[in-house]
Amino acid sequence: MQYVSESFPAAPLVTSAALAWQGVRIEQYRLEAGELPAHYHEHHLLMLYQADGPFVLHRHHDQRAQTSVHQTGDLGLYPSGEYGRLSWDTPSHNVYLMVENQYLSRIVQQGMGLAQFALRERLQFQDPFLAQLCRQLLAAAGSEHALGLLYIESLTNALCHHLLEHHAKVEQRLPTGGLLTGAVLARIDAYLEAHAETPVTLETLAGLANLSVFHFARLFKQTTGVAPYQHVLRWKIRRAQQQLRLGHAPVAAISDALGFATPANFSAAFKRAVGCSPQEFQRGA
Repeated sequence: MQYVSESFPAAPLVTSAALAWQGVRIEQYRLEAGELPAHYHEHHLLMLYQADGPFVLHRHHDQRAQTSVHQTGDLGLYPSGEYGRLSWDTPSHNVYLMVENQYLSRIVQQGMGLAQFALRERLQFQDPFLAQLCRQLLAAAGSEHALGLLYIESLTNALCHHLLEHHAKVEQRLPTGGLLTGAVLARIDAYLEAHAETPVTLETLAGLANLSVFHFARLFKQTTGVAPYQHVLRWKIRRAQQQLRLGHAPVAAISDALGFATPANFSAAFKRAVGCSPQEFQRGA
């Protein structure tokens, strides 16, 4: 069983399965009372409980039963491996975020300089940051973000970093300090200048710095104070403001020239950043 949700009897309400996401899959299900037989799942599972009332989960393994009561907003973390039978007595409404084992292992080896890691199994815990990342990824699976995969990659890297920092046993951290140089930041801005109309990926930006994706994302945030996708979005908004001040091009043309997914996404991102719509900004300019 590659993804534990593949054994569920119902179809997901939301899924990222058909999207070109790397490393993660997120799904939302409403399930009636039922059970899941003993199973092995290949990837790590983070569950976000969203039931209207208490959700009681029974775990059965080696003739023993363990019961846990989950409230809305609780999380459960289940590393890849063997699991006994699970059952629940009431309908469930949960979010299932599955992190691919190989993807996380690659980050550990290439990006964080760790020799070994093991995620901790946690049946019930609170972590507002992880819960928020789940909600953001779930929202992104149901709609298109202005920056496309760059936004998803940034959320995925933040997720993996947080899991490894706060919910894993790690060994042999190697020195990875330092900041990105001014020359690297200049290369990134020059790339954006030359490829303003094309989608930007985290892998491309990391390549400009000759770093792994995960290491680049960490150093970029340490150097600039913002995530790469935020930097790219701010750059595009500043360029849009310059073009809107000139007053020659329509808003839709500016959106296309700057590589936004749709003019509606461009307008929404512009209004969040500037406080008014592109049309209002152009009239004011």
